Amino acid sequence: MARMEEMKGFAYPTPTGRSSVVGDLPWHFGTEHLSVVYRTDPAVIKSFLPEPLEPGESPDIVIVDFGKWYSLWDNQLDMSYVNPERTWYQETVIWVGSSYKGNQGKTCIQSWVNKDFSIARGMFMGFNKKFGNTYKTKCIPENPQMSEIGVGSKLKGWTCSHGERLMEGTLEVKEKINYTDLPDPMNKPLYNIRYFPSIVKGAAPSVCELITLHMENASNGDVWSGQGTIDMYPADFEEYTLLEPEEVLGAYYYTNGCTITGGKVLHSWV
Repeated sequence: MARMEEMKGFAYPTPTGRSSVVGDLPWHFGTEHLSVVYRTDPAVIKSFLPEPLEPGESPDIVIVDFGKWYSLWDNQLDMSYVNPERTWYQETVIWVGSSYKGNQGKTCIQSWVNKDFSIARGMFMGFNKKFGNTYKTKCIPENPQMSEIGVGSKLKGWTCSHGERLMEGTLEVKEKINYTDLPDPMNKPLYNIRYFPSIVKGAAPSVCELITLHMENASNGDVWSGQGTIDMYPADFEEYTLLEPEEVLGAYYYTNGCTITGGKVLHSWV
């Protein structure tokens, strides 16, 4: 019989680790984003942030990000050749600004992804992930009828889950801006909540902690800014409609990347 310390793999341990749904840290990411920024009732945002988290410097701002993510983990860097399908996923994320001991950040309220490894990895990183599909405009300038993204371009993204269309957002590009000009809290660090209930009925959670992630090798591409719209549709098993849009402030298309090497526990509720 094997000892647990002899088992291999990040999650979950097996004799060889080959079948782990998520591979070893560090994790490497490159992402296409279509983000819509809007105002909502700050009291609703506050209700999603348990103490010691507090609202950020922009307490009424919500970001809906329609994205496509490309990822590798460190023990299978040849995955884009071995199995390309396991290197990308679609994701929609809802972000709000947050702060911890006066330090500004952002927190994921909810996200929807279409791959098992992204859902599992998100649980480890403190992202509240569910299954869903994200679709967004992709321009291929080599297509004679698809122009390269620039001033005047129109882009759209939408999210579906379990047969329901949840939301859709648009961008009409007006200008090119610097990455550092993206609005608060898009460039802020992450404050996420890792939560694993106990299997014992009535017991406290096995894990309930506020964490931040360590990132290296940050890079970014062009950033396009313009007018945006966001529509949210009712769904029986979702809460995002509590964050009702009151005013759309803008929309953005950009690419970026980083390596996540791990994280740090800031606070434990257990």
